[in-house]
Amino acid sequence: MELKYLPLEKSESESFYIKRKKVPYFGDNWHYHEEHELMFTIKGEGVRIVGDNMDHFKDHELVMIGGGLPHLFKNELKEKGSAADFIVIKFKDLFENQSFFSLPEFSKINEFIQNSKRGILFSKKTGKRLKKKLIKFSKSEGAEKIILFTTIFKILSEEKKYKYLSSEGFELKTSSKGEDRIQKVINYIGENYVKDISLEDLAKIAHMTTNSFCRYFKSRTGKTPFQFIREFRVNKACQMLINGEKSISQICYDTGFNSFSSFNRIFKKLKKISASEYKNKYIKLKS
Repeated sequence: MELKYLPLEKSESESFYIKRKKVPYFGDNWHYHEEHELMFTIKGEGVRIVGDNMDHFKDHELVMIGGGLPHLFKNELKEKGSAADFIVIKFKDLFENQSFFSLPEFSKINEFIQNSKRGILFSKKTGKRLKKKLIKFSKSEGAEKIILFTTIFKILSEEKKYKYLSSEGFELKTSSKGEDRIQKVINYIGENYVKDISLEDLAKIAHMTTNSFCRYFKSRTGKTPFQFIREFRVNKACQMLINGEKSISQICYDTGFNSFSSFNRIFKKLKKISASEYKNKYIKLKS
């Protein structure tokens, strides 16, 4: 997966970028940009990577991502005709070269934005609470945009229920040289996670020795190749467990694990609960 720098896509007449998108698929590249980003998934599910954190995401997830933090929301087309529905907001600290958030009245919002450099995941309750405002914001024009922007971010800055995503020590080492190696390797993992993947296979794709590849991969993702593969498989398993279409034993083998005991052990280590407890948790929420 290529770590790409993506510039802001707003027009000259806008202070920030906001758009509601309905697409069958999203998430081609792991990327970063200098702008801060608020991502609200109205409908859709898949794997979310923010810094060195990886997890499963679902409907009504609200995530704040600070400028410069690499991230990826990778969903899958569940069935023909289905589509993901999400709202994305991007903005800089400076509006027309003015430090908008340095105003004393915005001190709490400014603190919240600075804290988002690790990525912030809000509760589903917060996402649902702000859903109507975010949809209205995506349709707004002129001064109403600024009013809704400050209203939404005031609410977020006062929210108590949230968690940081990326680890405190994670730091992106920006370098465009050789980033297509990461592109090819993580794309390969995403396409072949159900199969046995060897270190030699991955190193060959990156055109590196196994030792050099391991050091390089960890410097870019914060994880060893096998840590990344295990987490990717477990998060795909979470998606299948929530959908409830397969048994846990089927899911174990359909996500690339060769042993049911190994699957249970790794799942519990990463998610802090067993696969069966995870499944029952979502059955109770649905009922």
